[in-house]
Amino acid sequence: MQQQMKRAVLGFAVLAMAVLAAPAAMAQDSGALKVTVRYTGPGTVDATHELYIWVFDTPVIDENSVPLAADVLTRNGATASFTGLPKQVYLVAAFDERGDYDGSAAPPSGTPITLYGANGVADPVPTGDDAAVTVTFDDTVRMP
Repeated sequence: MQQQMKRAVLGFAVLAMAVLAAPAAMAQDSGALKVTVRYTGPGTVDATHELYIWVFDTPVIDENSVPLAADVLTRNGATASFTGLPKQVYLVAAFDERGDYDGSAAPPSGTPITLYGANGVADPVPTGDDAAVTVTFDDTVRMP
């Protein structure tokens, strides 16, 4: 009888921990992030020549990757706000210098683009209530 009682108490404790952990697990996808994007190359950012910002959950970003979120900015140095993100994300930005990109597919060949990180390696960006990052790029790196 005492053994059954111990199992019941242990089972209840495990169940209680799972119930208490559920909101914490859901909170993992409630991360917020403000991303300021600055293009320093030639060309003016405006309503026709936009800045695009994509948020990914993996550092391996290729033609098969699907972003978690995206935004389009029509002013250089503008800030995009994202919510519902995992604890860390990875960022890609592009400048539509030709004024003919609609964001429905990967940017066209030759588009100035950046992967947020050092030396072409994606850096994780933590999210949270006050999380903010600035992505600055020019036309040095272009879409192949």
